Amino acid sequence: MSYEQILRTPNNLLQFKIPSGFQVSVASKNTENSYSSATLRQLNRLNGSVSYFYSSNDMKNAYKGTGTLPLWSVIDDYRFIRSPKQERVLQRRKKAEKKDLGDRNPYLLYGKMYFPSQFLEGMIVKRLSDSTQMTLRFINTPKFRKLTKNCSILTLYLQRQNDHNATDFIYSSTESLLGLRCLYKLGSDFSLSSSPGYTDSTSLSAGFELWFALLSMSPGLSTAVRYSTHISSSGKPLTMTLALNPLLGTIESTYSIKPGLNSTFCSKYTFNIYSYESDFLLGFSLFRCNGYNPPSPQLQSTNKTIADSPDKVSFQTREIHTENLQPNRSNTIQRNDTKKVGGRSDKYPFNVMDEDQHHQLLTTFMGITPGKLLTENNARHFLDTFNRSQFSSAFKCAASVARKDVKFAWEGRFKDLLLSSGVHIDCNDSIPRVDKCGLEIQYSS
Repeated sequence: MSYEQILRTPNNLLQFKIPSGFQVSVASKNTENSYSSATLRQLNRLNGSVSYFYSSNDMKNAYKGTGTLPLWSVIDDYRFIRSPKQERVLQRRKKAEKKDLGDRNPYLLYGKMYFPSQFLEGMIVKRLSDSTQMTLRFINTPKFRKLTKNCSILTLYLQRQNDHNATDFIYSSTESLLGLRCLYKLGSDFSLSSSPGYTDSTSLSAGFELWFALLSMSPGLSTAVRYSTHISSSGKPLTMTLALNPLLGTIESTYSIKPGLNSTFCSKYTFNIYSYESDFLLGFSLFRCNGYNPPSPQLQSTNKTIADSPDKVSFQTREIHTENLQPNRSNTIQRNDTKKVGGRSDKYPFNVMDEDQHHQLLTTFMGITPGKLLTENNARHFLDTFNRSQFSSAFKCAASVARKDVKFAWEGRFKDLLLSSGVHIDCNDSIPRVDKCGLEIQYSS
């Protein structure tokens, strides 16, 4: 959860990357804590990169080979948004998992070198507490000519996150840039009428980012709002965003919906209040499904779910905690004749409860809204079916009216290999021309 990711869904569907030339990537697990990968790329000339990854914790549950990795987890598509209550449940689960690990404040090291340019980049991530994390990124460019100097860029992030908000403090050595990002997440599960155990999947997020370059005295500002919910009749998710940059004068509005398990549609409209320029973008993705994994006995996939929420609520069954609703024996009127209700003795009838117990029982049942339960049940069923789907490939398409271009991309699995290909076509001229195309092959063991 970060303001940087607030527009992730429309960016995944409208601004996806197209491979350039031919590229092959191979990754492997060296030890329980270290991983390495190598990449070869052919575009005009042969180049590549070598990267190394190390974590203080064992990531055996997070690392999977390309043969067993779920395809939806590596393809950038619709992003399911968790509500604040689901965030709290997820944070409690992470804290419980940390007790089994030796290092409560783990760290991560990452480095990558490009050849033959000897371009370097790296990252250090250190967990300071359960809600605080520090990230250090650096880039070093070599000296290509005698008159040029080495250029090094250092960026420091201090991130604080909980179930309600996320804050990022940023410093970059470029122009001595200072930045502040904030994201606040609201949800209808904060309502007083919400009953215990009920989790609403509706979420409203609002955030902003501030930038200021100390050397050039240049400011920067942007703000955005995101609304995510599920259609009550089918449980299909949809997301709407509105972003504004007052300094540049740009306004962006997006609408993303997943009308089916194997399809996603997105539209975006941009407008500049200073130049009156506008653009309309459309994009969609189609997945090919070969079948479904069998559901677990708990009616939930054992794999990592995208919107994880262990609070089980269904429209047919609902657990009502009534162990604290038993009447006070001291307030019960002792009678010789016991009332018979439905052929059984009712020793503690409803009308002899005290006022607090009456209020607690009525509040519990009044908090159950059939419409909300139906929406939540449909949403959970949609997510569970999506997580159990065995996708084999995906096709993406995006087009821009103002730029007059169109992009196509295909991603899929062949044996234990992940394949990605695409083409970018420019239609500004009388004859459309191919601006970029390529093929990428990935393998990890």
